[in-house]
Amino acid sequence: MKRSSLFVQAALVVLACACGDGGDAGGQGGQGGQASGGSSTGTTGAGAGPSTGTTGAGAGPSASTTGAGGGLGPHVPEPSTPTRGGTMTFTNIGAPGWWPRRIDREPGDPACDYKDGDDTWGGHCCMTEHHATSDKLAPFDEEMTLIMKAIRVKQLAVYQPGSDPAAWQMISSWDAKDGVGSNLLVTEGQATSADFTGDLTKKDCVTYFTQDKPFACGDGKDYYCPDDPGIMHLGWAGSKLIVFLASMTFDDAGVEKCDGGGQGHPGPWVAFVASELIRDGGRKWNGLCNCYSKTGTVGDGCGEINVFEVVMDNNEYSNREFMSTGVRSYQEGHIGGSVCGSGCDRDEFAEDVEVVDACAQKAYDEGPVIEAGGASDGCPTWRRPIGDRYFMILLDEAQRTIQVAVIHPERIPSAAAEMLPDLPGGLSRGSIDAMLSMRLPE
Repeated sequence: MKRSSLFVQAALVVLACACGDGGDAGGQGGQGGQASGGSSTGTTGAGAGPSTGTTGAGAGPSASTTGAGGGLGPHVPEPSTPTRGGTMTFTNIGAPGWWPRRIDREPGDPACDYKDGDDTWGGHCCMTEHHATSDKLAPFDEEMTLIMKAIRVKQLAVYQPGSDPAAWQMISSWDAKDGVGSNLLVTEGQATSADFTGDLTKKDCVTYFTQDKPFACGDGKDYYCPDDPGIMHLGWAGSKLIVFLASMTFDDAGVEKCDGGGQGHPGPWVAFVASELIRDGGRKWNGLCNCYSKTGTVGDGCGEINVFEVVMDNNEYSNREFMSTGVRSYQEGHIGGSVCGSGCDRDEFAEDVEVVDACAQKAYDEGPVIEAGGASDGCPTWRRPIGDRYFMILLDEAQRTIQVAVIHPERIPSAAAEMLPDLPGGLSRGSIDAMLSMRLPE
């Protein structure tokens, strides 16, 4: 009972910190911290060295084609011990509701019906209640932006259904072989480019991924338009699938602060957030004027998914050898988000284990399911991978489901065989349904 309580408290702590202060662009949710000691995912892991250049370290040749609609082709991964893979399946996602949206109005305007006050830095903050009526994945059917930190990427692809809902198309992509995105822009600081090295392990900078399409703000009266060209691009709305081949294996000591001033925060982080959250005037860090929360304590607002987060904040909730996955929005506040804190030891689990129950301290025999408004299969969390993995997040309106998966390149399940390792230009609806049905390990 004590252990279960700890993980619930830890989830709340992680969620509550997600808005952070505007001055910290290096930690997850504005949190900092020093690197912890070495361990099995440090320099002793397979392919542990840092990558250089546009092709990524130890990546090997890639059969990349044209990207996006032409597909990417297979990529030779770094060798590592094969694992059984894992999934976390979030069901019953989507509900009518509302979140606070920042708009561009003068003080005293009646449209500021949620807040008419100050933002984090003393500027005017006008917010209105923005209501959604759909239950089909809402609010995650809205435009969303991908965020990454402290990870080495080899390939990345985004699929969405086209005019024919039975056919999903690759609409954005990047491959280490070419180093140039197709309908994909990467923003770090004030620099935005389709060129990308793939290596985000040298500094703890937060990096944003969007489409290569401008976001039209109009006259700004119904949507706040920050003076920040780097993130004024479209995310991905509706159903979407993001899959990338990447590694979280690197030397913690090699990570510098984003400004180059000493040891940086080495915790890998992958998030998928409401695009309007990063357009708050502080790129998600404007805690007093953004759509993250209605109550100010949990993420019961416009929608954020901590897809993979290694919590390293020098407290009892931290453990560099495990990753957390949590979904938060106005629907439930937060779902999932369990962590495996300081009492967890990765070596207590078999080498081929990917997903574990942090409360019961045992590996899952079948991928856990977490139902919004319902039951959860324990306290699911991930062992931090050693070597390359395919990381996947699939958000589907038809089944109102979010499927998060970690797949070893040498053990691709039959349900994902149409997609991996080829990453073709299109996928059938049958393949999408098959992946939503995966419960890895099986």
